[in-house]
Amino acid sequence: MVRKKAYLIDVSYIVNKGQTYVKLILKGKKYCRLYFPYDPYFFSDIPAEKIKPGEYNGGRIKKIEEAEKFLGKEKKRLTKIYAESPSDVPKLRDYIYHKLGYECYEYDIVFTKRFLSDLSLTPLSLIRYEREGKFIKKFISCDEQDTVEFEKRMGFDIEVYNPQGVPDPKKDPVIMISYKTPDEKKVITYKRNGNENVVFANDEKGMFSVFSEKIKQYDPEIIYGYNSSNFDIPYLEDRGKVIKSSIEFGRWEEKIKKRRKGLSTGLNIPGRVHIDLYPASRLLGQIGVINTNKFTLQDVYESITGKEKFMVKRLDIWRLWDGNKEELFEYSLMDAEAVFAVGEALLELEKELSSLAKMTLFETTLSTSGQLVESMLIHEAQKRNALIPRKPKDEEIKKRMANPIKGAFVKLPAPGIYENIAVFDFRGLYPSIIISYNIDPFTITDDEEDSYLSPTGTHFMKKPKGLIPSTLEKLVDMRAEIKKKMKSVEKGSPEYEKLKARSQALKILSNSFYGYLGYARSRWYERKCAESVTAFGREHILNAAREAEKFGFTVLYIDTDSLFLLLGKKTKEDALKFMEHINKNLPEKMELELEDFYRRGVFVSKKAEEKGAKKKYALINEKGEIKIRGFELVRRDWSAVAKKTQLEVLKAILEEGSKEKAIEIVKRTINEIRKGNAKLNDLVIYTELKKDPRAYEVMGPEVAAALKLEKYEGRKIKSGNVIGYVICRRGKSISEKATPIEMAKEGDYDPEYYVNNQVLPAVMKILKELGVDEDSVRGMGNQKSIQEFF
Repeated sequence: MVRKKAYLIDVSYIVNKGQTYVKLILKGKKYCRLYFPYDPYFFSDIPAEKIKPGEYNGGRIKKIEEAEKFLGKEKKRLTKIYAESPSDVPKLRDYIYHKLGYECYEYDIVFTKRFLSDLSLTPLSLIRYEREGKFIKKFISCDEQDTVEFEKRMGFDIEVYNPQGVPDPKKDPVIMISYKTPDEKKVITYKRNGNENVVFANDEKGMFSVFSEKIKQYDPEIIYGYNSSNFDIPYLEDRGKVIKSSIEFGRWEEKIKKRRKGLSTGLNIPGRVHIDLYPASRLLGQIGVINTNKFTLQDVYESITGKEKFMVKRLDIWRLWDGNKEELFEYSLMDAEAVFAVGEALLELEKELSSLAKMTLFETTLSTSGQLVESMLIHEAQKRNALIPRKPKDEEIKKRMANPIKGAFVKLPAPGIYENIAVFDFRGLYPSIIISYNIDPFTITDDEEDSYLSPTGTHFMKKPKGLIPSTLEKLVDMRAEIKKKMKSVEKGSPEYEKLKARSQALKILSNSFYGYLGYARSRWYERKCAESVTAFGREHILNAAREAEKFGFTVLYIDTDSLFLLLGKKTKEDALKFMEHINKNLPEKMELELEDFYRRGVFVSKKAEEKGAKKKYALINEKGEIKIRGFELVRRDWSAVAKKTQLEVLKAILEEGSKEKAIEIVKRTINEIRKGNAKLNDLVIYTELKKDPRAYEVMGPEVAAALKLEKYEGRKIKSGNVIGYVICRRGKSISEKATPIEMAKEGDYDPEYYVNNQVLPAVMKILKELGVDEDSVRGMGNQKSIQEFF
């Protein structure tokens, strides 16, 4: 036996002759596959003497032990039942529960996750072990402070000949494969070109061979793709069968395996980490890490890098292949560069999430924030020897979803323009409440003496610390420590970027705990907990508002954890004294912070009769930085021309206080639209379909565009697809005029639609607060002076 050390990259399992082996992919001096015998198991209330090793319901019990586990504060005596393979566990559970009538526990834990938590192993960390041949005999340690660096990384993309719109691998060839590494970028194709970045192959089959050889020669540790699990790799595999060739993505001669993670499906490449950036970007976009609400490669790349991506229309690809290839070569290479750039930007964050959640990097990139939290809690529960709750059944999920939890408090502002605003917010309000009041499903108590009483009437034990608050407290404390370190490290340095990624990962996970408590599919769901968190939140923000009024401030706006105050005759020093006063009376983990002082703000209502709309405002601070929330310019279901005009109007008002300039901007835009000078890309409206287009009872423009696109491209449009369309001249109704962007042409648009249904609705929500009516923008009507509003 020899002692070794290596980084843990991936975990799976095999079953051989009645024994389950965990298969570990490790990176030492080179990559290797090692095996560790480990038996799957679950727990039951059944007395040990009532069941013996043997076969039941098609599953085999290998051995039985007595065990003790905690269910809350209660210690339970249980029977630990070992199975031959993970697939035996549900069969044995069904037999014991349905046939013998005994409750079972932890039968729905993913086997590899159980292995990692039982042995306290963290993916990407350095592990020390003893091995004999290809078998690990003993794990010695896991150093979470020493994590792997991936030196060899590759992004790739393919272009496919598509004269029918949607390519068919049975007849439509792959025409280009592009790739990018830290040191090289190339397009592999079989049409000659003088470009230095083009590698020539004799035919499609030869192109497959060249790319296969490149993967083998370069030997990437990470392969980035964008929607590569659903398109690029499956298409290459299907096309390979037709041309009797293949691309060997894996490090070893093993098949690529499909793995499902919730609603996402990923393709696991043997011996390499395949990162499909599409599901990863969607999660990070939903929680605000990536500032986009469209998740094409172009949108994500431009949002992350701030650079414009060279594009060609999808339906022009085959035409360019038949004609002007130069443009297509540039586009293909840019795709690979964009994939690589997005991957590089997200890699450190994904690695940190992987380490914290105790998930493999491959799994992490496919996971939701709730799945990351659950994985972390499973590991923490194992450390406490606590039973892990089961996943809820469908009936239970429906019952939970039918009764939504009361949310945060919101006080809407009167619409208008205000000056000298101080904005405060509670730092990590919900996480700090969970920690401060020990909110956990297993700390709920009837003891009124030594407990915290929530505004809803639920009591939570003060001691011991619950699993959820203690896990969350670790994350919050870790982040505070990292933020201190960041102050002493040079900005932009590798160490700083690593700390920044870890801080961001900790923030993402910390902010996901409240949602997980109230998530209908959560193992640790508890309605009383989720209700108590929001109730405590309402209590603290309302108390802060009352105290602010006592200090002489006017409360302009309250939303969840934020408090907007008008300074009036008060000074900034007065505002800071108010903040100190609030913090003196808060629990230790809670803190009110100053976000910023703003010299001007615009608050807008949805309709004339409404009060100011929630999160629909724009502010400018003393440095001239603008903060915008809730306006159309952050939504995808408004055209770019409406968004751009709205942003220019907001800037004119906030920066210069100039109503006249704002009106001039609108008039100029309307004039350009009517002249026919608006660019096609500025006119596209994007809408996500909530169901199959044929299932809609009303034919809206997005539905009409989807059906036209189906016919044009010969592909089926499904629920969840994002449709981009332009309102063109032809047709009587808006739906008849709605034309998919793939079919639209420059200059062919309905100018009056964009003036009356896009630009004016977007800007009049702001201008009306200045006393401007629509007629005055069109050159008629009266206007109030902007000074009247300050």
